[in-house]
Amino acid sequence: MGGQTFSFNQTLPGIPAPIRLNDATGALMPGGHINLFYLVLVTLGWVLVYQAIYWALAIVRDPSLICWGVGPFGLIIVTLRKPGPGLRLIQLVAAGLALASVADASLFLARPGPITGLSQTPLAELGVVALVVALATGVRLLANVRMQRFPLWGEARVLATVQQNVARGAILVFTPLGRAFLRERFGATPGEFIQTMRS
Repeated sequence: MGGQTFSFNQTLPGIPAPIRLNDATGALMPGGHINLFYLVLVTLGWVLVYQAIYWALAIVRDPSLICWGVGPFGLIIVTLRKPGPGLRLIQLVAAGLALASVADASLFLARPGPITGLSQTPLAELGVVALVVALATGVRLLANVRMQRFPLWGEARVLATVQQNVARGAILVFTPLGRAFLRERFGATPGEFIQTMRS
């Protein structure tokens, strides 16, 4: 596919002169380009880092964790009680710091980066990284608010969540608390419990 050039009115302040799109690379300003394919891969990496840190802390620090696992939609966390605000804050801060480090390295240290021509001043660098972290944190907060719309916790939530994820083909790992919970409430091992859910 050949390059396409879009010219804008030169009298409008702040509008760069022509923007050239050539395959997956576009020039935003003289000397600046975006490699769209590379940027998409980097963004997926950011999401993975953020989610991995966020949920790893839930696995390690949540005292009411029944089981965790991996399914077609990512990591699964099943808890008996609603996580406290302290844990949620730790998760958000740690995931945000990890994302900030990765975003800074991929945008300002990697050569070539997914976006070239970014200002290298400390203030601009801080602003771009803060924007990336703010977007990821905002999405996570919206997801947390959505979870609060269904405030059912305890045994019913555990059963519903496990059943839903087993039906999707998720692989679940039960914690010592989870194994004790199954033994006391149902007289079953994790394998027996999952088999019952599948039937």
